[in-house]
Amino acid sequence: MLSKIKLIGVDIDGTLTDGKLYYIEGMNEPLKTFNVKDGMAVYLAKKAGIKIAIISGLNSRASEKRARKLGIEDAFFGVMEKAPIMRKIMEKYGLKKGEAIFLGDDIQDIPAMDEAGLGAAVSDAVEEVKKRAEIILGSKGGEGALRELVELILRNRK
Repeated sequence: MLSKIKLIGVDIDGTLTDGKLYYIEGMNEPLKTFNVKDGMAVYLAKKAGIKIAIISGLNSRASEKRARKLGIEDAFFGVMEKAPIMRKIMEKYGLKKGEAIFLGDDIQDIPAMDEAGLGAAVSDAVEEVKKRAEIILGSKGGEGALRELVELILRNRK
């Protein structure tokens, strides 16, 4: 099933980050950290012809900046209803269910997993997400989960 993947949809907070928000006095926005391994995963996926899309529930300049830096064209922020966005992206690229996978960590990600046809969960995802996911990664959110997923997909392609 992974060898057919042409699109990876991914949440940010709790998936590409550890889900923690650091509020520092004098800063308008919380601080977030991203794993460079996930940045390399985006590069490897693109090189293999796999699109990456971000659909995040939170508006965040840090997340927007990270998406731009990685060259991710399909990046949506402040979206709690993720399934319609996932559907729109799949239609844009002419993809069917099963040609996409959504990587998430919390219950608002489940409808996007259903829309994609396949779901992946970080190891510290909530139980409902783990039950829905076909793949439960060994990595926690913010610890290279996207990299792990991309490597699984590429290994299945050989």
